[in-house]
Amino acid sequence: METIQLDTTQNVSLEFPVASVADRILAYLLDLIIMGVYALAVVLTIVVWLGIDDGILTFIFLFPILFYHFLFEVFFHGQSPGKRMMNIRVFKADGTQLTAGSCFVRWIFRLADVTISSGAIATIFIIVNGKGQRLGDIAAGTTILKTSRKHTFQQTLWAEVEDQYEPRYPEAETLSDQDVQLIQEVIHTTTSHNRPDTYMQLLTNTREAIEKKTNTMAHQSDIEYLRTMVKDYNACHRNN
Repeated sequence: METIQLDTTQNVSLEFPVASVADRILAYLLDLIIMGVYALAVVLTIVVWLGIDDGILTFIFLFPILFYHFLFEVFFHGQSPGKRMMNIRVFKADGTQLTAGSCFVRWIFRLADVTISSGAIATIFIIVNGKGQRLGDIAAGTTILKTSRKHTFQQTLWAEVEDQYEPRYPEAETLSDQDVQLIQEVIHTTTSHNRPDTYMQLLTNTREAIEKKTNTMAHQSDIEYLRTMVKDYNACHRNN
């Protein structure tokens, strides 16, 4: 499986698998079904149930379908419903935050990539490119990656805290939800792969980034320090 490394805002590289062609096709078909159900519901509601034979009114309610992928990717962090069901997501290839501009470029190129060619051009580019990029992705500087998650966002932030526990690092309160999610991702990655020589450096880089942000330093191993930070973050925010 092809993978790609993205640099986070803390300058830590995380490796994600590139979404397969099959995943993308299935996501596309799921989105087509959703759009079809919406269109059918609009027609039945206006023409059949309300008895209004107005083509302009029907067109107005069907018009948003043209912007389906653009709107979902902008407002739902790079995921349409189909992509979400397939656990794939649009990312910026350089690791920066996905922007509306990038989503717009992908949407514009979709006409040639997917619509006119029935997906043939997109499929060829994805296979040849090797980075999960169709023509629109190359133009927008994006890619689609597999983001299989067994837990929700809030669950990835959670750590058990005893009632009488006092934070070892009160500075953990200054961390953002995204910082803690990153720490949990790194911990999960380094403990679930049998490549210690590669992932020990990932732990060290993450520790250094968190130490710098919180202005802390401790005589703990990298993973113990990071786990303590997650626990302290939860302790600082448990009554919020």
